[in-house]
Amino acid sequence: MIDGLPLSFFLPLVVHALAGLTTGVTGVVAFSVPTGPAHHHRWGTRYLWAYTVVFLTATILSVQRWQADAYLFVLAILGYSVALGGYSARRFRNTHLLRQLLREWWVIAHLSVMIASYVVLWTAFYVDNAHLFPGLNRLPTLTFWVAPTLIAIPFLVRAIARFAPTPAALATPATPAPAAAAAHHDAADTPAPLPGDARTRTGS
Repeated sequence: MIDGLPLSFFLPLVVHALAGLTTGVTGVVAFSVPTGPAHHHRWGTRYLWAYTVVFLTATILSVQRWQADAYLFVLAILGYSVALGGYSARRFRNTHLLRQLLREWWVIAHLSVMIASYVVLWTAFYVDNAHLFPGLNRLPTLTFWVAPTLIAIPFLVRAIARFAPTPAALATPATPAPAAAAAHHDAADTPAPLPGDARTRTGS
C-alpha cells in the first residue's frame, strides 16, 4: 500500500499521469510545428504512442474501480479510437479504400479527429480531477464536459478553413498522389510506423 492505494492501482496511476502529461505536451507540439516538415508527423507519432499508454493504463485503473470509473474507460476508448483514426487517415491516405472514401478530404478528417482526441483527453482529465483544484471545484461538473469542446472549436474551424481542398482539387478524379491541399499539409513528410510496426522494432 502507498498512500492508502494498493500497488496494483498506484503504479498504473503514476504511469497514467506521466503518459497523460506526455500526451498533452506532444499534442501541443504536434499542433504547433509547421505541418510541412517531417517534425509534425514525428511529434504526431509520439502523441499516438503516449496516447496508447494512456489508454492501456486507463483501462487497468477503470477495471479496478469499475463502478466509479467506468465512464473514464468509455472516454479512453473514444479518445484513443479517434486518435488512431486520425493517424490512419494520414498514414494510409493513398490506399485505394481511403482515396475513394475521403479523396482530398483526408487532411480534414486527419486534423478534425486528432483535435477531437485531444479534446477527449482533457475532458477526461478535468471531469476526473477538477475537484482537486481550488476554484474549479466550485464549478458544476457539466462545465468540464463542455468547456474543452468549446475551446477547441475555434482551432477546428481555423484548421478546416486553412486546409480544406479547393473546388479545383475536388473536381479532379481521385489518384494515388496527394492533391494540392494534402501536399500543403505534409509536403516534406514521410509516414511513420504505427505502434508495433516492424520498422519501429528494428529501428530502420
